[in-house]
Amino acid sequence: MNRCERLEIKEVTCKKSFNDFVFLPYKLYKNDPNWVPPLISEEKKFYNPRCNVFMKSNPVTLFVCYKNGIAAGRIAAIINRDHWKHHSDRAAFFGSYECVEDEKISEALLSTAENWVKERGADLFRGPTTFSLNNISGLLVDGFTEAPFIMMPYNFSYYEKFLEHSNFKPGMNFFAYEVTDTTIRFSTVIDRLEKRLMEQDIKIRSLDTNNLAQEAEIMESLFNDAWRDNWGFIPISRDEALEDFIRVKPFLKPDLVFIAEHQGKPVGFSLSLPDLNQVLQPLGGRLLPFNWVRLALNIKKITQIRVVLMGVLKEYRSKGIDFLFYQKTVENSLKHGFHRAELSWILENNHGMNKVLKHINAKKYKTYRIFEKTI
Repeated sequence: MNRCERLEIKEVTCKKSFNDFVFLPYKLYKNDPNWVPPLISEEKKFYNPRCNVFMKSNPVTLFVCYKNGIAAGRIAAIINRDHWKHHSDRAAFFGSYECVEDEKISEALLSTAENWVKERGADLFRGPTTFSLNNISGLLVDGFTEAPFIMMPYNFSYYEKFLEHSNFKPGMNFFAYEVTDTTIRFSTVIDRLEKRLMEQDIKIRSLDTNNLAQEAEIMESLFNDAWRDNWGFIPISRDEALEDFIRVKPFLKPDLVFIAEHQGKPVGFSLSLPDLNQVLQPLGGRLLPFNWVRLALNIKKITQIRVVLMGVLKEYRSKGIDFLFYQKTVENSLKHGFHRAELSWILENNHGMNKVLKHINAKKYKTYRIFEKTI
């Protein structure tokens, strides 16, 4: 490091450091055509412990790295108490990792966060996750040619090298697949599948927006059951599920959310969202004074969706419910003018789902990675 360069890591404890933390990505990515600026108002709420359900019940500390007094990097150090309850390891996490292309800054940030979690009893360090694996997680390592879909991460390609330099190893990969209305293929069996399921008293219905709290409770229960054997699984709380629903409700399409029921008992669900990133990107993170009008006008121009979650209880997975979810998603998407979908994220060791996606001719086009190191 040049003798004139001075690095200083500060914990976020005041309005200035909080704003430096929140606004850093807007400065770093301002010339990157693929980055989608999140709404500043939502970012400020997300990192506010009074507004974020996760931060209310888990230790999280935010750090900013200053180079000669100017914010040049940031990181969140995270203890996820639910992880410690449900797993035998004492893994802690880092997230919100961003920095200029300076390996010394990255090293200082990661070291600071590592020491913070180690002091609190962690023996394994993973990331990036913000704040939980149930939120935006992973480092993009392949597929930098276009903007991310809604609620998916994007980052500079040099981050992978920086993490490896700090002795992080690959922990788990997960994939994003893409498919369009012209490339998707269904077996001829799918035409008879719904009738066969109905004969077994298995029906598929759309989301009831008049009972959002009850629907969120159903999906929370299904998620925690269907995903419990997945790598890194963390149960989602009822409050988190409802918070997520409230956040996406303004642009959610009820006929792109499905619940499968057997004799009235929920056994699976699928959640797809219009890709709001298509219309957020030009707004620069701001709705005022007139961008809210621009957003309202352009939201009808969205042409793609993301299949965010899909899960079926273990005892019902061989019945083809997932194929029917995909077929109904395609049918209803076309009614709204959506012609392309991303299906993400899919764990590399989720062989069943990866096989299903190959069967419908989905193409794997992005790879994300969770890194880890023993501490």
